[in-house]
Amino acid sequence: MKNSPILLSILFTVLALVFPAIAGAIITIKNISSISSIFLIQFISTAAGVLVIFWIMKKSKFSFQNFGFRKFKAEAWMAVIVVIELVPFLNGITDNDGFSAQYVFILLLFVIAVGFCEELIFRGLIFKYLSVKGLKVAIIGSSILFGIGHLANLASGQDFLMTLLQIIFAFLFGLVCAEIVAKTKSIIFPIVWHATHDFIAFMTDKSEPNVLAVSIYVFQCIVLIGLVIYFWRALFTKKDKSGAIIINNG
Repeated sequence: MKNSPILLSILFTVLALVFPAIAGAIITIKNISSISSIFLIQFISTAAGVLVIFWIMKKSKFSFQNFGFRKFKAEAWMAVIVVIELVPFLNGITDNDGFSAQYVFILLLFVIAVGFCEELIFRGLIFKYLSVKGLKVAIIGSSILFGIGHLANLASGQDFLMTLLQIIFAFLFGLVCAEIVAKTKSIIFPIVWHATHDFIAFMTDKSEPNVLAVSIYVFQCIVLIGLVIYFWRALFTKKDKSGAIIINNG
């Protein structure tokens, strides 16, 4: 592809919005109200998106390994992420569709597809193409586009405050995921984390936002800011033999 990395990144962001839009159109036209059926349609559309993304990656000048398909080692910071993902359970579990096994299974399929689809686009394609502009540009640029992509939630009639918090969370989440990819050279953990986060979010989401739900979002954002700083220092600051800090401009 001879197009500029920035233009390609914008086009990839639009691509990320296409598959949810297709699912949304089908759900609206068919007037589907069953939550399980909605998730099933969204899964099929998103899974199709994953196949398209894999095809784009295969046709690109990069290998799948270049896009982060490689092993990673367990590290202490992962425990922090586990903790912030368990906190939403304080808000209780949502009893959607009678909390049936079918509902949970379909939801699980959907979030796995979303985890693959969005991470392959934002921390795979966009991150890799923006990397030619520098690592900092790749990290920040892919995160900004990821956050902007969540503006689409407003179109679904979602509460403005929760959507704003989700956009902020998405930006910070994107920063941490991009930094993890930069540090570990692997996209696997971000995919697993993304799918897990969405699964827990759907399982604990309430129809109306409450003080506890907002507080949990704020708490998670604060922890993510801490992780952003931690990884940023790990990636871009080094010490010489005398112990002096050397700033790496990436």
